[in-house]
Amino acid sequence: MDTIEPTQESPVLSKKDFYNRIFTAQGMEEKRNLLKELSEAAKMMMELNPDIGDRVNDVILNAMYKNDEHNEFNTFKGWKEKGYIVTKGSKAFIIWSKPRKVEKKNEKKESGKDEYKMYGIAHLFSNAQVEPLKAAQ
Repeated sequence: MDTIEPTQESPVLSKKDFYNRIFTAQGMEEKRNLLKELSEAAKMMMELNPDIGDRVNDVILNAMYKNDEHNEFNTFKGWKEKGYIVTKGSKAFIIWSKPRKVEKKNEKKESGKDEYKMYGIAHLFSNAQVEPLKAAQ
């Protein structure tokens, strides 16, 4: 896939421009908004092609991020456990993290708190952004 399909908020982007947009997102709010856009595009892709994946994160990773250069993704810690180190200056790919239970204060409820799930942002690096641990030393 050389271009990303347009959404109402964004025009068609080349893969290079798409990666640049991800890597230059500043702050959690901008990253979260970008992920919301990617999620909407992923949901549309899932409706059009149910075989593309069952989860939004899978579609974002496999259909949007993955290419000839970037084909395996892992966390910083995950790469370290595999014997690799992330190259200095590498920027992370972002996806939704596992949901976390969060309590929100609610004055109307007797217990005073509501529980809900919140999806944070997980940062992943690709195989093109790492080198063997021994070579880095």
